[in-house]
Amino acid sequence: MTSRLKVLMENFSISGKDLSALLHVDSSLVSKWRSGSRTLRPNSAYTSQIIRHVMALDRSNQFAKIRLMLSSEYLNIFKCSESEIAIFLKDWLTAPGEVTVEARDYFDEIKNLKNTSRLTAYSLTGVSGRQQALLFFLKYAQYISPGAELWLYSTESARQVNGSAAFVEERNMRLMNLLSDGNRIRVIHTFSGFYEALASTLLTWMPMHMTGRTAAYFIPRYKDEQLAYTYFLIKDHLALFNWAPIEPRQELNTYLAHEPGLVKKFELVLESHFAESTILFDRYDYGTRDAAINELVSVLEHNMNEFHWCTSLPFQCITEEGLRGVLEENGITGDELERDMENLMLLKELGSRSQHCYFVDLDGMRDSLSRERIGICELSFICGREITVTSGRFRQLLRAANNLNAESENVKFCLASTDLLKKLGHTDIVVKENTRVAFSTIEGEPTALVAKEITVVTAFYRYFEELWNSTPYICRNKEYVVKRIQKALDEEEKKDP
Repeated sequence: MTSRLKVLMENFSISGKDLSALLHVDSSLVSKWRSGSRTLRPNSAYTSQIIRHVMALDRSNQFAKIRLMLSSEYLNIFKCSESEIAIFLKDWLTAPGEVTVEARDYFDEIKNLKNTSRLTAYSLTGVSGRQQALLFFLKYAQYISPGAELWLYSTESARQVNGSAAFVEERNMRLMNLLSDGNRIRVIHTFSGFYEALASTLLTWMPMHMTGRTAAYFIPRYKDEQLAYTYFLIKDHLALFNWAPIEPRQELNTYLAHEPGLVKKFELVLESHFAESTILFDRYDYGTRDAAINELVSVLEHNMNEFHWCTSLPFQCITEEGLRGVLEENGITGDELERDMENLMLLKELGSRSQHCYFVDLDGMRDSLSRERIGICELSFICGREITVTSGRFRQLLRAANNLNAESENVKFCLASTDLLKKLGHTDIVVKENTRVAFSTIEGEPTALVAKEITVVTAFYRYFEELWNSTPYICRNKEYVVKRIQKALDEEEKKDP
């Protein structure tokens, strides 16, 4: 436990001698306040004088250091006026109780405040400092929202930037909250030479990209670069940046800057990086489904292997009779029925030339069968309307798909592990070798994001290939998989004949 005055003095480099001289009191009284044996009172003249002094020290910085110090306890501190900040600071300084070590972790590594006419920046040290800086950055964006625009670019490895899994989860939660609140994100994804790292990073970003509120770009990191760097910007407000050797030998600093001129300079730097990047995804929805179907036809004409992560039943596994029955069940008739069937059968015929490897989620299958109606994502997208089936019909379709797995050399099923489910989440993914990778939503109106950049396609193909090959052999054995799926379907039928 540490007294609040001690924390304040340490963060603003105020010595006991300086404070006693400022207040015209004996140094022993300052020592008692600092140790916590005596407390400052809200209405004390000494308290008011300390507040005025600290506010004066931080005024040229727009009170950024005070805002940062108090942000863990006062959530709206970023929107407060000068007089409101003074009230909060007095409230915090005179609050009963000391500050725990955990509460201090958020700001105890802030050092070396640089304040000149050209630069105002906070320096935070090491990996923990980097994480503190990023959390502050996201927190700042949250409290000026809606309307914040975040620009993100880093050539560091995901491990360097993100750290622990718990931190990544918190970061993603904050980013999703920002998007939900109406803010927008522009992000450049990079390739550092490791395909698995690229695929893993993009997978963590897919829930955010599927919202339609991000703009994703891609640029490879050139092999002759000696420095890794990170530029994060809240446009017109705040910059986070750092530079480090590709293989750092010491803990380096991450900087937060709010001085308008410096923030503008980083905006120009990022603009140049966006200009040399390529847009990563083509986005398709109901309104552009015809273009998506035409593009898919051209892709399927390439006889290349495919990996599928499907959380709903892939339509390629449904027979022509089954497809027609499903569409009619959903009220599609006449010319619309014939047009949709023509598209579906063309895609099925072209797709039959390639080898398809499907990851099967048995628990997800059981969960789907417990619902009254089950949506089929690919059919919904191709037909331009939501396509659902009853649990009984879905069970029939699954049996037909299982029979196809048993009979066809071009269709293979693999039972997915729990770890795999956690990695891939609730997104349909199809990656076609050397061609493209497509991501589709399974909830709400179907949306597809398609990437054709060969580095990204290769990263995902290798990623899924490794996942497939690292799965225990028994979970890829046709006979075993067919029996497991058949048993699961029989069990579900007994529950609901």
